[in-house]
Amino acid sequence: MSFRERVAAMPEGPGRVRLEVDGAVATLRLDHPGARNALSPAMMVALADAVVSLAAAPPRAVIVGGVGSAFCAGGDLGAVQAHLLAPGSAAEMQAFMAATCDALLALPSLVIAAVEGAALGGGAELLTACDLVYSAPSAKVGFVQAAMGVSPGFGGAARLVRRVGGRRAVDLLTRAAPMSAAEALRVGVVDEVCEDAWGAARARAGECASLPPAAAAAVKPLVARLLRGDSHAESEAFVALWGGPEHVAALDRFRRR
Repeated sequence: MSFRERVAAMPEGPGRVRLEVDGAVATLRLDHPGARNALSPAMMVALADAVVSLAAAPPRAVIVGGVGSAFCAGGDLGAVQAHLLAPGSAAEMQAFMAATCDALLALPSLVIAAVEGAALGGGAELLTACDLVYSAPSAKVGFVQAAMGVSPGFGGAARLVRRVGGRRAVDLLTRAAPMSAAEALRVGVVDEVCEDAWGAARARAGECASLPPAAAAAVKPLVARLLRGDSHAESEAFVALWGGPEHVAALDRFRRR
């Protein structure tokens, strides 16, 4: 039985994932405030479906955040314990959520997290699936899985290593405690601490949305190829865009100044 099939047989529960698209910017909100936006199994499936929808028609930017006073407190432990302790279910959930988070990060869109309140466990892993992380000063970020007797289950350990390096990842995963926003910024999990995380995320998304679409969409695939050591990536991207409609239009605007 697949994870999706297993979840379809469960009661859905109160949590929701809300996807809103406004022009070139999409907002992906975790809506389960009674559980600090912890992800129930049904919410995990809804998150995967939202990412598939975004991949089919990628916006210029995607903002990820939570409803209310938290970002995401990880998995909804009550729902997981009640329904996902059957043999094989852990492997199904881990593979499903790792693929979902990897697909979110692989979008050509700029993916921006707006963190207010707690981002713990799987919620901290979700941050590693975002290109940029804006955090309110009061936010708490913690890779707390080891304190719960488990390890990261959403593919976050691998993405954390890529983000902060192996030695720092070991430190964070064995500390297994929430960090302040300032500490998360210092170690590289957060990119900017600002009084209004949502406002900063929206402003940054707007900047990206103002760029020529093809040029903006080329950035993340280019960087991904460069990280894989593809020596042809930069020249191929440049040649593909040079002389194209966006380049010609930009040159015309420059001449008319």
